[in-house]
Amino acid sequence: MRNTLHDSHVGLSEGGSLSAPAGDTIWRVSPYDRLVVGVDGSGPSTGALAWAIAYAADHATELLLVHVVDDTWGVAGADYMADAQRRGIHVLDASRRRAVDAGVAHVQTELVHGRAPSVLSGAARPHDLLVVGSHRTGFLRGRAFGAASVYVVAAARSAVLVVPNLPLEGRHSVVVGVSGSPASDAALVQAAREAARTDQQLVLIHARPPVPHEESSSNGEYRASAARDVVARASAHALIDIPHLDLSSRVVADNVAPALLTASIDAAMLVIGRGQSEEPPNISTVVHDVLMNLNAPVLIVP
Repeated sequence: MRNTLHDSHVGLSEGGSLSAPAGDTIWRVSPYDRLVVGVDGSGPSTGALAWAIAYAADHATELLLVHVVDDTWGVAGADYMADAQRRGIHVLDASRRRAVDAGVAHVQTELVHGRAPSVLSGAARPHDLLVVGSHRTGFLRGRAFGAASVYVVAAARSAVLVVPNLPLEGRHSVVVGVSGSPASDAALVQAAREAARTDQQLVLIHARPPVPHEESSSNGEYRASAARDVVARASAHALIDIPHLDLSSRVVADNVAPALLTASIDAAMLVIGRGQSEEPPNISTVVHDVLMNLNAPVLIVP
């Protein structure tokens, strides 16, 4: 069971928002050169496209729509492949019209043959944002659907937003995991931008494993103090460029992935650093576990 050890708001005024100058504009400029979106006409793809269109229209960002015709189905014959290509062209045309009608000025489309994870990850350059949909898995569902997004994130050179096949209306807050690491700091910057852009509260989560029963009280207090310091530094860092943020923070006695998933169950977005692993798929276990159990749009920051 999750145990919240610390919950605080930083510099809040009586109304619950930070009383600081609102002259900062860094969040108004998109950090991405392009948004690259995988589209296939499915429910998850439609959700990813909707998010990308709204962002691109808001920031005048170029949109690249990519449909992948899976060559592994070539064994079904030439007629099947020709039909798959015609369907792909139709999906791209419909997606492009939707983006243009929503006010996106720069829209490009690509139809590519290959395997979706490698094609999509290869299409996004380091300063792009790759946006993909994912079937909801959850703790009680099978893991086959979630695995595709793991491979996309592992191979991508860019930030990746994974949008689950869930209702996204009425969600609130941007949740970010903080640990004091460089990956965590990079995630914090993007989370603060997104919270400011969408006028959402930024929620900082620092998770640490529950204190073992045999641990001395002095050592446990030291660890708790260190955790509070991590959150305090992250809070100050988030407010440097965007001082008007509505920001709250929590230290949670739980493993990292469960803590983040619990905190983001109703969130508009969860943001985490990509991290590294020496074992395939070369992403951190936290990223892997979150992607396998999506309950909110998740931005993975390299």
